[in-house]
Amino acid sequence: MSPAEWIRAGLKALRVRGWGEGCPDGRPVPDEDRCAALDCDSVRLMALTVGESGTVSCLEDPGSGPTAKLAAMGVLPGVRLVLVQRYPAFVFRIGHSELAVDGGLAGRIRVRRDRRAEGGSGR
Repeated sequence: MSPAEWIRAGLKALRVRGWGEGCPDGRPVPDEDRCAALDCDSVRLMALTVGESGTVSCLEDPGSGPTAKLAAMGVLPGVRLVLVQRYPAFVFRIGHSELAVDGGLAGRIRVRRDRRAEGGSGR
């Protein structure tokens, strides 16, 4: 199976399951900075500071072309990322890859911040 076929198959499977129609807690993804679910602590990627990491919880407006572009780049729920740069573009690292997106795309990515280890090395 070619990489393009693999991506298409994965996106089709997500569409069948209804992925992206709401947050992991079953509520619609809002346009605000915070999720509508009472115990959901997801924020937009834009809310992270440089060096901060998180796990993608969902993508806003899942049926749109720009969100499909993010999914094709590998930005999918459950993927861990680290924000590397905020200006002039939002640059984040997923695994060994660094991706750059504009503010419009960055605003579609919702993440749950990683909890900092207490008493850790500060890295």
